[in-house]
Amino acid sequence: MKPFNYLSNAVRAPEIVAILVRWGFEDLLLQLDTPQFLLKNLVRKKVTHLTAYERVRNACEELGPIFVKFGQILSTRPDRLPEPLVMELKKLRNDVETQPFETIKPVALKALGRELEEVFAEFDPNPVAAGSLGQVYRAKLISTGAEVAVKIQRSEIHKTISADMEIIGWFAKQVHARIEELRPYNFPSLVREAEKRLEEELDYRNEADNAEIFIALNTEQANVFAPKVYRELTSRRLLVTEWVEGFAPDQITLEPEVAERVARMGGESIFHQIVGTGFFHADPHPGNMLITDDQKICFIDWGQAGQITMQMRFHLADMFAAITERDADKVIRVAQHMSVDNRRIDRRRLEKEITFLLNKHREFGPTGTKMGTVGLEMLYLFGSNGIEVSPDYALLSKSILCVEETARILDPHFDIQKVARPYLVKLNKERWSFSSIQRQTLFPMLNMFRSMQRIPENMQRILQKVEDEKLQINFHHTGTENIEETINASMNRLTVGIIIGSLLMGSSLVITTGVTPLLWGYPAIGIVGFLVSGLLGIYIVISTLRKHH
Repeated sequence: MKPFNYLSNAVRAPEIVAILVRWGFEDLLLQLDTPQFLLKNLVRKKVTHLTAYERVRNACEELGPIFVKFGQILSTRPDRLPEPLVMELKKLRNDVETQPFETIKPVALKALGRELEEVFAEFDPNPVAAGSLGQVYRAKLISTGAEVAVKIQRSEIHKTISADMEIIGWFAKQVHARIEELRPYNFPSLVREAEKRLEEELDYRNEADNAEIFIALNTEQANVFAPKVYRELTSRRLLVTEWVEGFAPDQITLEPEVAERVARMGGESIFHQIVGTGFFHADPHPGNMLITDDQKICFIDWGQAGQITMQMRFHLADMFAAITERDADKVIRVAQHMSVDNRRIDRRRLEKEITFLLNKHREFGPTGTKMGTVGLEMLYLFGSNGIEVSPDYALLSKSILCVEETARILDPHFDIQKVARPYLVKLNKERWSFSSIQRQTLFPMLNMFRSMQRIPENMQRILQKVEDEKLQINFHHTGTENIEETINASMNRLTVGIIIGSLLMGSSLVITTGVTPLLWGYPAIGIVGFLVSGLLGIYIVISTLRKHH
C-alpha cells in the first residue's frame, strides 16, 4: 500500500470522512489521526436503530463501487471477521450508476485493436448490467451471427481504485495501531489481501479461465453450464461470452414441482463442484445465476472461484460429520488438520465456544439454521483462536450459504443436508478405497525414504558452508512494519530543518549587503528568505504537535 498523502486525496478524503460521520462513525474517526479540519461542519445522521454492521454496509454502498467491491471481498473472509459483519457485507450488490457509452467505448476499442463495426454486426450501447468494475452489453458477432455478452471494464477504474485503496489502507493502519480491541482483526493484512484479489478480478482473462475450467470439469452435468468464452476476443479489460437468455431465481415464477427440481439441481451442482472436482463458483447468489426457459441453470460472473485439494475435501467431509454429530472434540481435531500452521491453541476455551455454537444451532434444514451460516461462524471461531485455515474454506462456506439461500427462494423446503449426503458418502468411499489408501500411505513412505537418503548430502552442504564461512541466519523482527514510514518522516523533517537553517543563514548575509531590489529599505531576497523559513518552521511545529497529540 502506498503511504497516505492528504494533498493527493484532497477531494476524496473529506468526502469519505463526511460519509463515515453521517453513518455514525465519528467516535472511531476521533480515535484515529484524522485532521480536525475534516471533521468540522459535518452532518450527523440518526442511525441508532441500525447495528454497527448494518451501518458499515450502508456506508460502503454510499462510498461507491470500489468500497462495495472491497466489502464483497471481505465477505469471503469469515475466518477473520465476525459472522454478523460477513452476513451484512454479503448483501452488498453491484447496483451502481452506469457510465455513458462514449466514456467506456475507448476501453473496448483499445482492447479489440479495431472498430466495433469490424467485429460486431450489432452492438446495443445501453448496458444490460453495471457492476463496480465493468458493464455488460448485448451484441451480435459478424463472424458467426451469434449473440454475445460483452463485458467492458470501466474507464479510469485503475485510478479510482488506487485513490480509494490508498485511503482504505491508511484507515486500516490507523485502526490497527490505535484501537487495541480491533487489533486482532489485523486490518492492514486484510487490505493487502483484498488488493491482491481486486487485482485478479481486474484481469478478465482470469474470469475467462475460471469459466472454461468449469465447463471442462462438468461435462456430465447437461443441465448446468457456464457461458462459452470467445477467447480470441477476450483480453485484460474485455470479456466476450455467449449470450444466455434467462431469469434470476428471484425474478422467475415456476410450478412447485419444477422449482423444487431446479433448486435441487443447483444444490447438487455446487456439491459436485466442491466434492467431485474441487473447483467451484465462490459466489452463486441470485444475481450470478440464470434459469433458462428449458429449466437449465447457467452460472455467470466467474470472477470469484475456489479450488480445494483432495485432502481438503476429506477434511470437509469430516467437518460435516462432526457438526451433524454435534461432536465439539472432533470438530477441533479436524480443524487442527485443516490448519496451515501448528500454533498452540487454548483447547479448553475453543471447545467451550464450539459447544456453545453447536447448542445454539440445534437444528439444520428448512426449519432450522442454514448449514452455511454455521460454517461461517465456525471459521471465525477457528481464526479468533489461532487456527488459520486456507482462505478457500471461507470461499467454500460462502458458496454453500449462497446456494442454500438461492435454492430456498425457489423451494422453501430445500434441505442442503439431503443434497450433500450422497456426495459426502461417495467421497468417504473413495477415501477408503484401496487406491486412495495406497496413495495416502505408500507414496508418502517412499518420499520419506527418499528424504532420508538426502540427509547426508544436506548435512555435508551445511558443513561446507560453515567451513567456507558462508553460513547466514536471517531474522525478521515482528512489530516493525511502520519503521520505514517513521524513518522517512523523520528524514523529511530533518531535511526541511537543514533547508530552514540554510535559508536563515543565507538571508542574514544577504540582508547586510544592500543588494537591490529593496523592500522597506532591505534587500527583497533576504526578506523572502526569512518569510519562507518562518512558514516552513511553523509547518514543522504544527505537524510535530499534531503527531504527538
